[in-house]
Amino acid sequence: MNMMRLLLAAIIVYIPYQSHYPVVFDIRGLNLINLMFLGVLVLILLRHARTESPTPLKAHFIWFIVALILAFFIGQFYDGSRVDADAQALKTSIFYMLFYFLFFHAVRDVRDIRFLLGTILFVTLLVSLQVFRQALDYGIGNFSETRRAAGPFAPDYRGANLAAAYFVIFVPLFLGLATHRKSALVVRLLALLFGIFGVFAAFFTYSRQAYFILAALLSIQALRRNLLLGILLGVAVLTYESWVPEGVIERLQMTETTTGDDEEKKLDESTESRFVLWQGAGRMIAERPWGVGLNHFAREMGKYVPGFYYFDVHNGYLLVATETGVVGALILVTLLIRLVLLGRRVELLEGSEDAKLLGSTFQISVLAAMLANLFGSRFFNGEVMGNFWILSGLVARYYTLELERLAKQDSSSNSS
Repeated sequence: MNMMRLLLAAIIVYIPYQSHYPVVFDIRGLNLINLMFLGVLVLILLRHARTESPTPLKAHFIWFIVALILAFFIGQFYDGSRVDADAQALKTSIFYMLFYFLFFHAVRDVRDIRFLLGTILFVTLLVSLQVFRQALDYGIGNFSETRRAAGPFAPDYRGANLAAAYFVIFVPLFLGLATHRKSALVVRLLALLFGIFGVFAAFFTYSRQAYFILAALLSIQALRRNLLLGILLGVAVLTYESWVPEGVIERLQMTETTTGDDEEKKLDESTESRFVLWQGAGRMIAERPWGVGLNHFAREMGKYVPGFYYFDVHNGYLLVATETGVVGALILVTLLIRLVLLGRRVELLEGSEDAKLLGSTFQISVLAAMLANLFGSRFFNGEVMGNFWILSGLVARYYTLELERLAKQDSSSNSS
């Protein structure tokens, strides 16, 4: 195994664990993930070989990065008192998207892509094991806010929603492998087993949005592949009360509480506060449609909703819209839609089992990332989204490699 593959795999493994096992150096801003990024970049430059095809969606990424940079300067115009923190936020928001380009140019063939996809699956299993072990340590039983498993994403329950977002993006990869790979029965059975285990691990994050997203997307994924499997999965979802852990049922019932003798239904405090924050974000966008500045939402929120200073908006799209402006949000949404379409183009590549597996499953993962940001702000969280941008780069590279292969086949056929 060559150095490039090892370094790329190490990045995939370390990204969700970087907060759990931080490695920092005396030089400010330098850490292990930065060094690994630079190491791969140096190896790419030393190779002196350019990819035959241009990078798909390059312009969309560049436009979004430009929007983030402009938002940084807008923020400094309004309030430059925390320029260091704002600069760090700018670096983080851009840095993990650059893995899309890094992996696209680092990968040389389909074997590299298969190996790195296998690494992503391995890390997902590793996170599942850690979350399940935490659940066992806490005691699998009734729901408790302080006993939500967070895996490597935080030292306590406050990282549980991050773990849940990670699961909804990457667990569908297991189902895709189990249902699309016609050969290698053992691999398919293991993928199905690990996928089910990942779903059960997600239960113990006690994230209600994760439950709904996994139920919806896994059902769609199964229906697209096999009607009977989709029906069986649908039945399992509808009868969840008979087989899910008791704590999951308790957590779902918390979405609505009853008050008074007439048992009037009311949203729980966590859910209700989101709607208050979203209304405040709407007023912020109406007043400053060009954005309040990168990393400025929390410090501005209290002006629009008294008592909510330094609160997160709990919606990735509203966070981008308030900080980078309406145009920035439209650029992000366009980028995500183009990623879905990229997956569709890969799926439609002629005759390849890998293409159908990778294309259809990637579409589900993009939709999962989009939905995970409806009730949480995850787009700029490197531990969750880093491997998503890597997955996107691998899919883009696979697409160009297959187009190059098909073009060479046509050329050979025409010449003969």
